[in-house]
Amino acid sequence: MTTTTEENQNIYQLGRLIQDIDCGMLTTIDEDGSLHSRPMERSSDIQADGSIWFFTNATTHKVFEIKNSQQVNISFTSGDKQRYISISGIAELVKDRQKMQELWKPELEAWFPQGLDEPNIALLKIQITRTDYWDNQSQFQQQTIT
Repeated sequence: MTTTTEENQNIYQLGRLIQDIDCGMLTTIDEDGSLHSRPMERSSDIQADGSIWFFTNATTHKVFEIKNSQQVNISFTSGDKQRYISISGIAELVKDRQKMQELWKPELEAWFPQGLDEPNIALLKIQITRTDYWDNQSQFQQQTIT
């Protein structure tokens, strides 16, 4: 089990690794057990509690998949910097207006033309449980966040 200091260091390290990578591939488990991935625009830095947030439409198939199995994976890649990050976690749908206002950024209008007035807009909160990453400096590293 990691200590709070170790967890904080792991969260900081993870944040540093993905700070310049805005889009990740979110993988969910479909009802037949198959894996399904799609690109997601990162809406936040890694939070102090070890979570990361994404905007979504609450009526999409990924939300249905998450209701059936909350286990997800997000992968981030920066090929030019030889950095590859895999994040495992537990996902939940959140419809908190205040949090949406806090995390909103104009680039999201590409997916949500009506902004925060989009009818089914919601957030996916991913509570990070484990990370694996490879980079050109440290090779392979594995961390348990929570």
